[in-house]
Amino acid sequence: MKNWFKRKAVREEAVKRVEPVVSKKLSTPKFNAPEAKSLFETAQRIYAPYKPPEGVRGDKNTIALDSAITSFTAANYNIVSSFIADGLNFKGYADLSAMMLRAEFRKPVEVLAKECTREWIRFRSTNTKADQDEAAARKIDQIEAEFLRLHVREKVRRHITHGLAFGLGHIWIDVNDASLDTSGQMKPLVISEQGVKKGTLRRIENIDPIWTNPNNYNADNTIRPGYFKPETWWVQGVQIHSSRLLTIVPFEVPDILKPAFNFGGLSLTQQLEAYVHNFLRTRQSVSDMVSNYATKILKTDMFGNMQSDGCLNYGDLDADSITGRVAAMNAWQNNNGTFVLDKEGEDFDIKAAPIAGLADLQSQSMEFMAGIPGIPLVKLFGIQPQGLNASSEGEIRVFYDEIAAMQEAIVSETVRSLFRLVQLNLWGEVDPTLDFEFVHLWQLSEKEAAEVEKIKTDTDAVNVQAGIISPEEARERQSTDDHSIYHNVNLSGPPPEPPDPEEDGEGLEGLLSQADRDEGSG
Repeated sequence: MKNWFKRKAVREEAVKRVEPVVSKKLSTPKFNAPEAKSLFETAQRIYAPYKPPEGVRGDKNTIALDSAITSFTAANYNIVSSFIADGLNFKGYADLSAMMLRAEFRKPVEVLAKECTREWIRFRSTNTKADQDEAAARKIDQIEAEFLRLHVREKVRRHITHGLAFGLGHIWIDVNDASLDTSGQMKPLVISEQGVKKGTLRRIENIDPIWTNPNNYNADNTIRPGYFKPETWWVQGVQIHSSRLLTIVPFEVPDILKPAFNFGGLSLTQQLEAYVHNFLRTRQSVSDMVSNYATKILKTDMFGNMQSDGCLNYGDLDADSITGRVAAMNAWQNNNGTFVLDKEGEDFDIKAAPIAGLADLQSQSMEFMAGIPGIPLVKLFGIQPQGLNASSEGEIRVFYDEIAAMQEAIVSETVRSLFRLVQLNLWGEVDPTLDFEFVHLWQLSEKEAAEVEKIKTDTDAVNVQAGIISPEEARERQSTDDHSIYHNVNLSGPPPEPPDPEEDGEGLEGLLSQADRDEGSG
């Protein structure tokens, strides 16, 4: 009897193997190099003056581009091509603002701005006459109170932040009861006794550079005053004379690029862009490597999962069987599960990728990112140096010196203008005997300061005993020394009589005994 349920075997011809043919002709790689015309048009767009958002300028005209830019672009094709490829063109304030939302861009800017204003400034008098100390102290107290009223410290910190983040920062001065329209703000401001009225300084405000655009500037004669320096600025439809704006540009660009950068400079965020992107890519690669560093391998008899009957060609895999086997292994791979293997035909193994150098790669990318602003890793990331006797003291000392140089080169002009402006607002004149200085971030500890003071005191005692200086001169030096513990103490007048060793005793005991005797006699 025939087996009606048995499938009739069908003989199929074996599939012929077709060997791959390698072409002998090698194809050359193709690069998407821009044509000369398109590159020229791109360069013209990059070097063109910055176009502000609608409403910043009050006129409908655009700034005329100097003809030198066109000739420079045509004559320096290779330079312009590299400039575009490296992404050195101005990114625009919208992109820079978006970049500041990332901690990797914002943290270096905030660290530098805060460190520049952390210890702030110290007012002092250059007059050494004792009878004028009290008058100078009263004036200094008034200046400090005025600086607090105007929030100068906070305004300067934001001023530095704008300069580093966007390449340009402005502080606007509201003085002399000038109206807030173009007619009032176009009047030049001279910070002098004739230019600022007493009691008219109302406030100072930071202006985000996205709302500013230069109006006119000299671009045709380099020996004329104000070459490539805007005379007036548009601030949301209002023209303001440049003398009413305290401007900061930490990283200037060449004159030919100033119109394209809105007469600002290269921002720190744009300088950090390549290094931050490298760090983010390295960080993500390290994370992917760590999460997938181990690969599970199931060694099984693949031929046992092949079918040789008539329904499948010889050599085809039963995908459902293999997939089910792998699914079972994944379902039972935790510590509480039990996975069963065929002891004859199966084996299980784990292949792990080496991850020994990943931490070094990520640390190196962080070091590169911290090297551009010159901030130690312990300041920027809170990473302490590793190893025996490792210390960041030297790096921090160098960083503090860099901050001091930055204060003098970039911040001092703005602070000095405000210092003069505050004096004119208070008294109608500038006191030439008053000055200020930035307090250095590197300071001695209390123990170190006491040791230095002891050395100075011993030096004074030797000089007095040798007849080089008098006791009165030593006392004057103590009172005028900014680091002395007797600074701002009135030490005028004759010095007290030394204690009698026979009557009062020696050392501190003699001084205390003399003081008690003087009080009793008084």
